[in-house]
Amino acid sequence: MDLKRLINGSFEHAEEVKEFFKNKDVNDRLDDGDIEGYELLLRKPDGEVQSISPISAVLFSADLPVYRNIVRDDLENRRNQILNTEEFPGNLAAYDRLLNLVKHKATVIPFVGAGFSVASGCPSWSEYIEQEALNAGLKTDIAERLKVGDHENLMDEVVVALGIDLFTRDFRSNFEGGRITPALSPSSELAGLFNECYITTNFDRVLDHCHHESMPFDEKVVGKDDTGRFLKAIYRNEKYLLKLHGNIDEPRDRVLTKNEYDKGYGEGKVDYSFPIPRTLQRIFGSFTVLFVGCSLISDRYLDVLKETYSFAPALIPDHFAIVVAPDDEAERLLRDRHLASHGITPIWFANGDWDKPEEILKLLKLES
Repeated sequence: MDLKRLINGSFEHAEEVKEFFKNKDVNDRLDDGDIEGYELLLRKPDGEVQSISPISAVLFSADLPVYRNIVRDDLENRRNQILNTEEFPGNLAAYDRLLNLVKHKATVIPFVGAGFSVASGCPSWSEYIEQEALNAGLKTDIAERLKVGDHENLMDEVVVALGIDLFTRDFRSNFEGGRITPALSPSSELAGLFNECYITTNFDRVLDHCHHESMPFDEKVVGKDDTGRFLKAIYRNEKYLLKLHGNIDEPRDRVLTKNEYDKGYGEGKVDYSFPIPRTLQRIFGSFTVLFVGCSLISDRYLDVLKETYSFAPALIPDHFAIVVAPDDEAERLLRDRHLASHGITPIWFANGDWDKPEEILKLLKLES
């Protein structure tokens, strides 16, 4: 049966036709029998019974209320499964708040961390630092230092021990080249959902490549840029990428070692006369930020966020994070309190459930 001819012939309004084809995943599963309990039968005058297919198109054309009930029930089941509401009951309310912003075209700025490059073939940032620390011959308890968020000092020791040239060469070998497949990154699901400005701390180019074919960035700027171009782009609804900590091979704009962090954020405490914290303060205080692929344990951009939130918590827009939950409930409570102190509402997923961030983004796309 020609679905398009059936659907287009049954409804005069394009929105009704669009509704059917938007539900392609549900339609396919309904037609394949994966949604149990539904079968359409034609009983002929001679008593012969014949199945009618495709079920989805026939139901949509003949009994739209029933069709919509099936779609609604299926969506509710998918929400509960994807958001894992049995283990994380608070996920649903957090997700609905984020969905409401997306539906109403509010400005939501994705903040993309290294975790979103792992599926493309890049090592995780913590794994990479640990391996480089071992290569550098460091004997300290590397894993424990990473667990408590001592990335900055550990990275400084690694770069000093290896030298920046060797570190940069090794970085390119691990984060660039033919074995990296950007299309496998969940970042590809951000395109089409958030079509304006993005922020990333990543030195790799996975996010840029994910958007290059369909919706390329109009411009890429670094965090130390002092022109205010990124903020202007947000207000103008232009699509800019803010490489917050610069690029690995550009020492002038890079923020990697402790010395570079001090030059980017201030020494001892955050210095808001510097471009990076000044820009972040404006962003965090004015627009919703969605953190994805970020551990959110320790980084100086979190210091800016915490200070911005503490100054006027009632006036700060909602911020969200799709973030892995600690296995231990007591530890999860501590993490939740940590996030709350920064004005971040988590949408949790279980450790090891690495497909969940992509599924949550797909669900947002479907419902928005």
